[in-house]
Amino acid sequence: MKTQKKEFRCSDFGNLMVGATMPGTKPLTEAQQRNLDELMSKVKLTEKQAQTRDELIEKRDKIHLPELSKGAKTYVEKLFIQDRFDYKMRFSTLSTQKGNEVEQESIRQVGTFLGYPFATKAKEKFMSNGLIKTRGYDWRVANFVFDQKNVWQPENLKFFDDEKEIGIYEWQIRGYAMLINEHENANIERGAIIRTLMNPPEHLIWKQARLLWVEAGNSWNEPIPDEFFQEVKAEFDFESKRPNIIDRMRIHSVECTNEHFDLIKLYIGMAQNYYDELNEKIQHVNDSAIEIFKNQK
Repeated sequence: MKTQKKEFRCSDFGNLMVGATMPGTKPLTEAQQRNLDELMSKVKLTEKQAQTRDELIEKRDKIHLPELSKGAKTYVEKLFIQDRFDYKMRFSTLSTQKGNEVEQESIRQVGTFLGYPFATKAKEKFMSNGLIKTRGYDWRVANFVFDQKNVWQPENLKFFDDEKEIGIYEWQIRGYAMLINEHENANIERGAIIRTLMNPPEHLIWKQARLLWVEAGNSWNEPIPDEFFQEVKAEFDFESKRPNIIDRMRIHSVECTNEHFDLIKLYIGMAQNYYDELNEKIQHVNDSAIEIFKNQK
């Protein structure tokens, strides 16, 4: 009986698509190319020079096949174990709680600024194509799809340095675009990761105030003075300090092309194959040790 292939979530892509490239040649270094050009221009070569020329030509023309990175394989292994034991680490922080609770208002503000006053959080919608799946994206208008992240503190807007993390989310956007194009007869060619800074709900400010109150050396059970709470609340009143959403958002544009979709198909296919290999491997992972230690009587 043929087992169903593992479908990966769009949110997995940042870990699976590291260094993604299509099959092809790799260019020589500048020094190697200069050396080859010089050797190719000569009429007569020594035996050593001819050998170097041939090696450089072979290196230049060699077809390199793509493969999952070591990190991608480690990530697939983690997913495999989670699936096998139907277990996943779950957590909730002030940041994630804030993100969920202010999401609609942040989408409304950004949408209005971009000229889409009726922008709203997309309804949950399961989409799948045998390779990838998702329960939905944040919002879309026209031929664009957006992933909106509501940060806890101003530095997380990453106005000046977002390259370290952005790759994780770029491929997620491309996965959304690929599925939307397939399931909604759309033509998504570009999307964006949008970071926004909104005021936290008051109950989360109370939680933050409690943490700061205790850090200041006070008892957890001691009432928080109103003056202290108002001071913390004022610190998190970003929307009064910077009323215009343009001052509280960072947009990173993401191109979504057929080449990107082909890369997704290629790398997710390799991830599926590796997942299947793990399923086979785990069946025999203890065989040799059992053979040694099992009571033979």
